[in-house]
Amino acid sequence: GRLVPKHAHGTANLSAPTSSTREITEAVMALFDRVVDPKLLVRRLNVTADNTAPESDARSDGAGEQMDLFRDFAPAAESETKPKDPERERRRQDAVLAIRRRYGKNAILKGMNLEEGATARDRNSQIGGHKA
Repeated sequence: GRLVPKHAHGTANLSAPTSSTREITEAVMALFDRVVDPKLLVRRLNVTADNTAPESDARSDGAGEQMDLFRDFAPAAESETKPKDPERERRRQDAVLAIRRRYGKNAILKGMNLEEGATARDRNSQIGGHKA
């Protein structure tokens, strides 16, 4: 019958250790846009995080940064690559986690989880995301 398309594979590396949901999401979405053929349907998507460490072990002073011969290390150049307000994002993430711990997984959802056909609300009430 019909031809089966080849699997799409890709890797995205972050520039520095982060716990920022926004930075991780941007990297994954850029990889997805680069690798996936928009004319085809997506059947399965796997995302894996390697070389993870507790946030307390990550150093924010830049002492563990890899030097690069082709990058300008001026302070102005580094401020452009850093998030605008990482402390504000951290407080927002902590607030969302506290609300979910107290009121359940369905207390705060993204708008896309309320669309017709979305499965997040149902899967949150299942054991391990499966009917048991």
